[in-house]
Amino acid sequence: MQDTTMALLSLYGVLSIALLLLWIKHKTVRKQRDRIAVKLGSMKGNLSDTSDRLDLLSRGVDTILSDSPRVHDLLSVHKALESAESLLFNQGIPISNSESCAIATHAAKEILIHYPGSNNEEERKQTPGLGPLSKRLSAILTEAEMKAEDIELSAEEHRRIGELFHSIERFDWAADCFQRANELDPEDESALRSLSSIQRKRGDLESLDRSLERLLAVAPDDISILREQAILLQDSEDERAIRNRKRLDALGADSLESEAENQLSQIAQRAKNLGRISAEGSNTTDSAASFVERAAKQLLLGEVTAARESVNLAIDLDSNFGQAWSLKARLIALEKGRTKDAIKCIRRAKALDEYTVILESEILESDDRTDAAIEVLEEHLEGSPSDSEARGRLSQLWLSRGAFDTAREILEAAPEEAWDSAKMHVMAGRLNLVNSDNERDETGKIDQMGVIDALVSFDRAIEIDRESGLAWLGRARALRYQGSFDEAEIALVRARRLIPDHPSIPLEEAQLCLDSGDIEQANALSLEATTTLKNNPTVSFIRGIISARSGRLEESLNFFSRTLEIQPEHVRARLNRASAALLYDNLTLALDDANILVDARPKHELARLRKSEILMNQGDWSSAEVELRELLRLNQNHSMGLVHLGTCLIAMEKSEQAEKPLNKAIATNPHLSEAWYQRGLLYLDFGKSREAMSDFEEAVRADPQHVDARLRIAAILHEDTDLERARFAWRNVLDVDPQNRLARRRLEECTKYVQSRKEALAPKD
Repeated sequence: MQDTTMALLSLYGVLSIALLLLWIKHKTVRKQRDRIAVKLGSMKGNLSDTSDRLDLLSRGVDTILSDSPRVHDLLSVHKALESAESLLFNQGIPISNSESCAIATHAAKEILIHYPGSNNEEERKQTPGLGPLSKRLSAILTEAEMKAEDIELSAEEHRRIGELFHSIERFDWAADCFQRANELDPEDESALRSLSSIQRKRGDLESLDRSLERLLAVAPDDISILREQAILLQDSEDERAIRNRKRLDALGADSLESEAENQLSQIAQRAKNLGRISAEGSNTTDSAASFVERAAKQLLLGEVTAARESVNLAIDLDSNFGQAWSLKARLIALEKGRTKDAIKCIRRAKALDEYTVILESEILESDDRTDAAIEVLEEHLEGSPSDSEARGRLSQLWLSRGAFDTAREILEAAPEEAWDSAKMHVMAGRLNLVNSDNERDETGKIDQMGVIDALVSFDRAIEIDRESGLAWLGRARALRYQGSFDEAEIALVRARRLIPDHPSIPLEEAQLCLDSGDIEQANALSLEATTTLKNNPTVSFIRGIISARSGRLEESLNFFSRTLEIQPEHVRARLNRASAALLYDNLTLALDDANILVDARPKHELARLRKSEILMNQGDWSSAEVELRELLRLNQNHSMGLVHLGTCLIAMEKSEQAEKPLNKAIATNPHLSEAWYQRGLLYLDFGKSREAMSDFEEAVRADPQHVDARLRIAAILHEDTDLERARFAWRNVLDVDPQNRLARRRLEECTKYVQSRKEALAPKD
């Protein structure tokens, strides 16, 4: 019984424990269920929120891109690239080469749908966002180890995809695509030009030469291509170099180089010669000389970065190669703030027996260290007095600082053998022209003897070197000063062919057109000069002259004022501003300028004449008389001075003294209409109508447009009641000045009188 009881108790205990465990498990399961329910609810809410956000984002993208459907459509390109990546790399199933090419071709065509391309680089418009997609395509093609020939595109499509790769700086793929485009369509000029641009930047000159040759097959008369290939074939025995020179000459485009280009060509040639010598003694193909030759040509082609890399390779190969250091100095000098580094390279080149004095002076001058440049040249000339290049350069530097006498002394100190250089004679001619300009600023007249001396110097320079563009330019200017406009134009044409980029060419051409009366051409040339010379006083001065001659006085005043802001001592600008202000009736400004000129240049005849005219317009006759008598003291036969003096004396009621200067003015210059007119007025004051009529008629003969003289003639005839002749005289006035009211009214009076007289004399029935 006791055992049974214990068994039952044990059973109850076990059952109780089991129930307790089951209850605890039940509670745990319920808690887990509640937690799962909470998590499911949260997850549902999160999914709903995410769905809402995605919907909002989608609608926002649609709204934002609604005005840019081209950008919105790029989503399809993104999907195509995703699909291509998945098929090519992520599905784990091997595919054939043809299938890979088809997949890549489809992706490329999807991108090209959004890039039509253009033959004109300026007109190429790339859809925003297309660049990153193009980078992604290039990454896919690179990972798939494909080439341009693997993509099944047309020549035009290869060119367009190449342009996209070029824009994102995937140059290997771009060059490959352009190459493929040319293979499919040899007449595709745009693809070849883009390919040559990449080859030029990469310094691959051999490939560039081949591309240029193919370009010449398409565009045989392209001057820029001919010149570029001429640089690559420089000093070679290739027949194409001769062909290019002949073709350039036939096109009227001179193949000659500027002074800077010539220096670089010489560096390339010297490096080439040294490279041949070194090649004879070693098997090294990439010698330092070949890298310097390549760098010089790259610099000629405008590829500074590639040239710098080539020079550094040359120095790495041979650190004692002087030409490499000299060329490196040129490249470093192109960067702002690195003058010290450039000078260090020059010092290294000089220590290796390189001629660097001209380059060093140019670098120092460009860094506004003219004193240092002069010092370098002077030290060099102490040891090499016969160096004409350095002497001419030193003289030029002193002249640029306004030290005319010092510049001339440097030339005069040159030994006789130095004068075998064209540069020396060009510099001597320039100094003679500057002397003539100074004489003109002092007196208002050009020293013709100085012009003749300048012309002799320029002609001698041309005899020594007929390809000296500066000599032809100087000759053109000297001939213009002499009034030989046709010969000056011929010299200018030659100068432009030799030094087409020289900034003084359009200025001199504009001056020549002004002097010969071609205002429109002068204006076009001055605008051309404006693009290259921003703050040059001569440009604004020429434009001021053009505006004044075109009757735009206010505009001319602004141009002359701008000139004087840049160069306050510009004599001709101040003189012309005084003249324009006088015509514009701004007598205060005109008199201020005239006073400044007369005080600074007391022997300037035109300045004194202009001041007297301003004083006369102000009615200050006595002060004007003082200026005119001082003018006549400088030049007693100054015809306009004599006329103005007679005018002043008449206005001051000294008519009896006015006849003598007027008679002398007529004797000095019988073709001066104003002298005849003023003496005619004097005779009217004396009551000598017949003598006055004769002088007025002489004034009209000298100047048929002299309306005042014609008015006086008509008035005398009208007062003498010779109305038949007066009628023709008033009509002559209207021919010159159709808006003259007095002439029109008097003509009507004469016409009515003649008609009434005819009616009175007509026979009566």
